[in-house]
Amino acid sequence: MQFPEGVRIDGITGDVTPSTGRYLKKLSALRDLYEAPELVDAYIAQHGDVDAYDVIEYRPEGSDICFGTTIMHPGKIGREYFLTRGHFHAKSGRGETYYTQSGQGVLLLHSRSGETRAVEMRPGICAFIPPDWAHRSVNTGTEKLVFVWNCTIDAGHDYAGIATRGMRQLAVEQNGRLAVIGNPKYRD
Repeated sequence: MQFPEGVRIDGITGDVTPSTGRYLKKLSALRDLYEAPELVDAYIAQHGDVDAYDVIEYRPEGSDICFGTTIMHPGKIGREYFLTRGHFHAKSGRGETYYTQSGQGVLLLHSRSGETRAVEMRPGICAFIPPDWAHRSVNTGTEKLVFVWNCTIDAGHDYAGIATRGMRQLAVEQNGRLAVIGNPKYRD
């Protein structure tokens, strides 16, 4: 039997108490997602294989919903900001929400039919991610970007499509500002 529970989420650190799982992505694991992977190699040679982002989850046994936090570290590879892998949901028809707690960033999205959108991520903004839209978070600030995510447990993650084809857009710094541009490496 399930029982109600209060889960504490720290909006600055992203800590979730209690939590049921956690994983960490190092920069090296994201190497081939950047437009210039050789710049990732150079960054790692200079700074080490830094943490790119952490995910802390709360997945109660037997529940149909789950939530947690993603804590993205700041940084840039060339003109591109630190990013997450990006994914579609493995189960079609499942959406998600991202509620930004602290920091700043942009959520890049594209539909299976080719439409693109970018949603600002800053405290107080809850981004709605419709079903069948790939999504990737990008930390465009100088501090950690912390957001709370919420979806159904059966949504799953399809990372392979993004790893193979890329995202349709990139978030880059141009003239000292964020610019969302087409990804020249995207493959239909």
